[in-house]
Amino acid sequence: MELLSLIDQLTHYKGEPKTRPATDDEPLSEYSGKTPKQLKNMLRTMLKARRVEREEKLLLRKGYNRFFIGCGKELADVAFAEALEDSDPFVGYYRNKAFDLHRGSDLWEKMLEAIGDSRSQIGGIQIPAHPSYPQFNILPQASPTGSHALEAAGLGSAIKHPSPISKNAPIPGGAYRQDAITMCSIGEGSTSSAEFGRAVFYSVFDHTRNIFAIYNCGWAISVSVEEQFPEGDPTTPFEGYQRFGLKIMHIDGTDIKDVIAKAIEAVEYTRSGKGPVLANVKVTREGSHSGSDDQSFYMDPVEQDWHTYNDCVLKSCNTLFEDGIVTPEEVSQMWEELDKEISELSTKAVATFTPKTAEFINKRVYAGGFDKAQETWRKYREACTIDRAAKFKEYHKKGYFQTPELPETLGPMTMRFAINYTLFDLFQLTEDVLMFGEDVADFSGHMIQEVEKQAKLKGKGGVFLVSKNLQREFGNDRCFNTPLDEAGILGRAIGHCFQGRRPMPEIQFLDYMSPAYQVLKDRICTTYERSNAQWTMPMVIRTTYGGYKQGAGAFWHSEGNLGTWMNIPGLLIAVPSNANDAAGLLKTAWASTDPVLFCESVALYNRRDWEGVPIETAIPPLDELIPFGVAKVYDEENTDVGIITYGATFQMTRKAAELAREKGINVRLVDLRTVKPMDEEAILQTAKDCGKVLVITEDRFPGGAAATIASVITSGDGLYDLEAPVKLVTSIDARVPYGTDGDTIALPTVEKILAAIEDIHNNY
Repeated sequence: MELLSLIDQLTHYKGEPKTRPATDDEPLSEYSGKTPKQLKNMLRTMLKARRVEREEKLLLRKGYNRFFIGCGKELADVAFAEALEDSDPFVGYYRNKAFDLHRGSDLWEKMLEAIGDSRSQIGGIQIPAHPSYPQFNILPQASPTGSHALEAAGLGSAIKHPSPISKNAPIPGGAYRQDAITMCSIGEGSTSSAEFGRAVFYSVFDHTRNIFAIYNCGWAISVSVEEQFPEGDPTTPFEGYQRFGLKIMHIDGTDIKDVIAKAIEAVEYTRSGKGPVLANVKVTREGSHSGSDDQSFYMDPVEQDWHTYNDCVLKSCNTLFEDGIVTPEEVSQMWEELDKEISELSTKAVATFTPKTAEFINKRVYAGGFDKAQETWRKYREACTIDRAAKFKEYHKKGYFQTPELPETLGPMTMRFAINYTLFDLFQLTEDVLMFGEDVADFSGHMIQEVEKQAKLKGKGGVFLVSKNLQREFGNDRCFNTPLDEAGILGRAIGHCFQGRRPMPEIQFLDYMSPAYQVLKDRICTTYERSNAQWTMPMVIRTTYGGYKQGAGAFWHSEGNLGTWMNIPGLLIAVPSNANDAAGLLKTAWASTDPVLFCESVALYNRRDWEGVPIETAIPPLDELIPFGVAKVYDEENTDVGIITYGATFQMTRKAAELAREKGINVRLVDLRTVKPMDEEAILQTAKDCGKVLVITEDRFPGGAAATIASVITSGDGLYDLEAPVKLVTSIDARVPYGTDGDTIALPTVEKILAAIEDIHNNY
């Protein structure tokens, strides 16, 4: 029903109340103990949310608003907001204005959000109804719904997780107490997503305190719920989980007595630790999906009438009228006060509109820098009281390492050992470090507890043994296996960040990051920007990448497509080529405030040389961190040809440069070490000094890293320093085929690089 018609109908109500409560503070059993005062406050919030929505529509017509999205779920919102504690985290979606307002969000803020004003708490960065309110424990919202359920499940797991959180953590001591409930509201359409299904699974599997409230109006834009679920019921696929503690509830979100009672029941059930709750909440569609939709085009008029006359505001008011809890006059007064206040605030917001700038936005994409990482590192180091030398002697005695000396004193080593040593250093630095993923632990299942049996076995510790002995030493709470589900791994990592830790999730191969793409791109990497710099995601996502596995990598284990991930704002990417850089960059990554994709070449893990060229290096002292965006330049005195590369191709380029030197060609090598950020200064200086530049990457050309590196030169002053076109050696535009010939066909090789060096040197 159109809002003014609704208000007119309410204020002209002619019925007589059946009874009247004695006082405003009398608990009413038929309302589950709520008092008239509380019920009036709930009603006021519902009217407030509806009036805000009307103002968004008015602003849209006037050209000050670009988007609005309807509510119709106000009763469910206020019922859950009442039942929960204000300290319980809320992971909502764009239908939760009433929840926000009932938790404490003010009308001025909502007006600023409506017009995209930079002064709003979300900085005008997101469209209306996508808030971020740390003070009300309302987590930053986003439009790709479904994926937010994984955030909620991850947070539920992180809250329950027994590992303590230090006073040096991003959120000292942790954000939420262990009996906190993580509430997630979601539309019925979004529950079809894979992320939602996994979220419910994880909440059951981890036995967390989660409530998933499905606001089911029957329509996902123009798709009926009947076309999504058996019987049109989104809870049907999860009925089997009831065996393991899941409580499935059906709630009439248009009936004030039912929704209050069942919201309280849901909260009491999950707070007690019995298990999570999945609630199918029947709600109406107060209007079409959004300003760009018109449901009269596709919805049966009879059904449209049902939504109109079952409007939760209309039904709630009529029930409260009948029970003598509120009068039409009181509703009229509420409305007039809200109408006046919101109109005035809207006018003021428009008149004083403060726009955003490019500088404003850019400052909200990345949260930190090297100075901040060093400061974080110093803080943890100063708080750490362990005797590091004694610890490594102890590790040697336990058989973890071949020698008892500190790792930085050991001299050259392979990259695998460097990373393993560094992980031990990080784990003993603070309990805020957690690692989880597929196969990362030494033992699984009942063997976790079988310490005597463990002593007779080597243990796993990652498919390439990089995390070997971490679980054995630091326990299963700190290093543990997860289901084979990349989206779930990163969803869990998000939860730990929101709770206050610095997790290190592992994705076994970059090839298999794809199932987690939405979680990484739309959730993790947008958190800082979409929350207007109020929340950060300090995590290191370790993954292997690339080919050169003697034919074993093939189609599904050889991806080096870093260009895909470079295109994601908010993500840092490190690609070390040797032990020294791997150790130094990993410490920086862990201490960073932003999410880092840490790419480890399997081809370099155990190699001691590349076709006779030694590649082992010593690792730096513990407190030596390597900054991101600073390349390492080798043979800087050489100016015949400059080569820019990173990772495994850097090592093969060293071999090609050695062969080129025998032919009288002197090559300068630039190892970028990180591709996001990229050392543009070193790239341009190489173009200036050498004039002839090669770019070598495992990435493919279309959309790849090589094209980006080349464009740094050709789109700026470097173009005028060139004596030849920038030449690229990349993977072919195909996936790597199987067999000993697969890498040679598809990827850069020493021979291809040498041929490119000779070509650019001799023919220009």
